[in-house]
Amino acid sequence: MKKVALAAIATLAALPVYATGTCPLGQICDPVSVPEISALEGTAALAALAAVVLIAWERRRRAA
Repeated sequence: MKKVALAAIATLAALPVYATGTCPLGQICDPVSVPEISALEGTAALAALAAVVLIAWERRRRAA
């Protein structure tokens, strides 16, 4: 249940309507510009995410 609630909150927070707070619920808003990232930055972000997942997995494996 926690995962479902967390996913729902994350989804709502990621929507531009809720993130910027400039558009009332039910109205159509203008698109929000998104900053571009380079391939190096994207790869670094994926590597950091993979490292966190692997560390968490290893800690759970050792604890079991």
